[in-house]
Amino acid sequence: MKKLIENTPNPWCQEEYKKIIDELILNKDIQKLKLQENYFDICNNYWIIDRYIARSGQISQDSTPNTLSAYEQCIKNKYTILLPIQILDDDTLICFSHKNISKVISSASGYVNNMSLEQIKDINLNDKKEKILTLDEALDFINNKTSIIIEINNDGMIGKLEDKVLQSLQKYIAKHKAVNNIAIMGINPYTLQYFFEQCPYITRILKSGGFSEKMYGSIPTKKLRNLSYYKITNADFIAYSLELLPCIKVENKKPVGVLAYTVTNQSQYIQIAPHCDNIIFSYFKPTI
Repeated sequence: MKKLIENTPNPWCQEEYKKIIDELILNKDIQKLKLQENYFDICNNYWIIDRYIARSGQISQDSTPNTLSAYEQCIKNKYTILLPIQILDDDTLICFSHKNISKVISSASGYVNNMSLEQIKDINLNDKKEKILTLDEALDFINNKTSIIIEINNDGMIGKLEDKVLQSLQKYIAKHKAVNNIAIMGINPYTLQYFFEQCPYITRILKSGGFSEKMYGSIPTKKLRNLSYYKITNADFIAYSLELLPCIKVENKKPVGVLAYTVTNQSQYIQIAPHCDNIIFSYFKPTI
């Protein structure tokens, strides 16, 4: 396919990139972007397949996920940090993986979405007395020193959570001109559709694969696994369960890149490497 632009700006220009995206959307040609041989020159996001992605920043068994010390290690090792985002009852965004806090902290209990920031900040995550971070605290610490992927797994109504995330990211982008050092990842295709409509300049990653339940909110997980909603997401990348790769349904979508999740040891990485472009990992430092 002919290149969308023959010569990309040098140095790369965020305004020029936005102009290209706007024109593609206006001409209803945005689907062609991921098929361009110079895709990474246009989008300036080669890090998505070039830097290992640390889930919750956890790169060893000893580190506590979603803590400043974990993020610091990722920055030192030049890993992308995957930040799982949830919303509290008082609308504060926090970096935390599980809906029920007892899944991580035996001394506490309750669903995160029923808790307040004051309650959350009373909890120690480890012996160092590190606290659960708000998204803004995490972004302030990362400070564009490495790339980030915001993981939003929203099985409810689309809108409030996504609005809050976008507000935080817009401040971060304005401060650092970091629109191409950020990606959004989500299971719910309507979350990605929201981000495409509100801020199409941020790269989108559709997460899917194995599901333990038949439904994800109001969506049958069979449809999610089969990537039935892929088109509405306008996602360029697919993150898929490592145990289900290679997958013909993924290959048929012709994404720019495929990410395998979650790889937890070197042996898994070696086995899955031929079937993906990058990995989302935890508990170890991958090497090839």
